[in-house]
Amino acid sequence: MKNPITVPELEALLENESTQAATLEAYFEFLPTGPFAGEYRLRSHVQIVPEGGDVAAGLTESVPLFNIVARIVDKANSLARRDRDRQFERNRADGSRVVIVTEGDSWFQYPRFKRLGITVSKEVKDVVDYLIEHPRYAVKSLGSAGDVIRNIYHLSEYLEAIETYRPRAFVLSGGGNDFFEVFPNMVRPGSVDDVESFLKTTWLTEIKVIRTYYEGMLEILTREHPDLHVILHGYDYIMPRPDGKWIGKPMIDTGGLTADKDRKALIRFIMDAFNQSIEDLARPYANAHFIDVRGTVPQDPRFWHDEIHPNDYGFRLVADKFIRKLDEIVVPA
Repeated sequence: MKNPITVPELEALLENESTQAATLEAYFEFLPTGPFAGEYRLRSHVQIVPEGGDVAAGLTESVPLFNIVARIVDKANSLARRDRDRQFERNRADGSRVVIVTEGDSWFQYPRFKRLGITVSKEVKDVVDYLIEHPRYAVKSLGSAGDVIRNIYHLSEYLEAIETYRPRAFVLSGGGNDFFEVFPNMVRPGSVDDVESFLKTTWLTEIKVIRTYYEGMLEILTREHPDLHVILHGYDYIMPRPDGKWIGKPMIDTGGLTADKDRKALIRFIMDAFNQSIEDLARPYANAHFIDVRGTVPQDPRFWHDEIHPNDYGFRLVADKFIRKLDEIVVPA
């Protein structure tokens, strides 16, 4: 490991598939930043110096280097999206494939890599990874771990992609971060005879806010792209763990929900309300399709990577439902 290292040297290591894995492992660490979010950051001992500079210059001129370091970190965090973009262009060149655009959070773009020899592989294969592997589709992926539905709505990157690529379907995953990043503040002591008593009344407000953004997106899409199929979902019953920072621990420490069955009961109550809200919203729109994935992945540790994300097999089960729906609505019989 070279340290200190210049910006071009580190960027070159990240660009080279034979050195990506070792570079991520040596120079970066992955830090969770939210329930559906995480990012790579430079390890604290790594010294970035200007090209042609020396260690002293790099250390004493750290402020001017801030934007350079940020650029390198962005490159590390964008590896998965870059690879997906390359795959999309290859698949789109095959005129027989149906183009679809996907947008969403870490259920559609899991952010963390693992090392496999000299190469890297995503630590978990998410829903979109399986869609990309399907021979009938060319998938333009806009997903980003940690994305929230309000940003998806306001930034409107999906609209530009739809205008550019003219997909047959737009597939959206959103709202999980919006809700669960504030979930620890919603929990309060309650009674197991009434699971809703463990939630402050703000939980319903948050679901209504999320629904409002979904409604805004559906109104825009149906007005500007009336023939486009829009596919939505509301997540499965996630897996609260006693050591889970975002879900399990707040339930135990704040709510007093010490029994696993009671924590799971609260999750089922929340996810039922979340799903029902999105399903009810989608129903009047002719080309909006809600996929109910509840009960697809068992609430069993063997099927979950962490308390928010299924493992490869769990995501495969979820992806199969998306593929069946896509086959039904966009692929000619």
